Amino acid sequence: MPPKSSTNIRSNQCSMPGWATAWAVISSLTCIYDATYVLVRPRSMAKGDLFHIFYPYAKYITVDPLYGNLKNAFVIGQSWMNYVELSLALISVLLYHIFRRRNAGCLLLLIASVMTWSKTVLYFVHDYYERPLHPQDLPIKIETWEHLCLFILPSSLWVVFPFFCMWNIGGQILNLLNSLNNKNKTQ
Repeated sequence: MPPKSSTNIRSNQCSMPGWATAWAVISSLTCIYDATYVLVRPRSMAKGDLFHIFYPYAKYITVDPLYGNLKNAFVIGQSWMNYVELSLALISVLLYHIFRRRNAGCLLLLIASVMTWSKTVLYFVHDYYERPLHPQDLPIKIETWEHLCLFILPSSLWVVFPFFCMWNIGGQILNLLNSLNNKNKTQ
């Protein structure tokens, strides 16, 4: 549900909630780290000269073997898409908060959120169907709780928060368009 307009924002402008701004910035920083790990492999992996920066991935690749597979094009493609999404998200925050282009900032965050949500859902679907096809590619046998706590739950944030951004900002944009449409009908 779109937030009520405050007195300092004109009624014909979209409002970017504080939580959405925080999500855009924090998730962008996380995705920079994540995408960089993938794109500089094998240097970011164990025995690589950049491993000291990316050492948490030594455990992560046990629950998400795509990150350890240097030949998997899907994870490379999704990493490049991370850079596109995070660029759009950060630009949206700048447009909204620094340049006061509120509607443009909201629209750009909506676009970035749709991209992030779609890509993450695709990643889950891919993992669900791909994992059973290549059990021999799993580096070690992982426990269900590890898969849940280290892969499913953290990755779900990239489904939940973008969905709420889409719902909130999309609803505001729809209300603004309906308001404009009603205004044009009365003239």
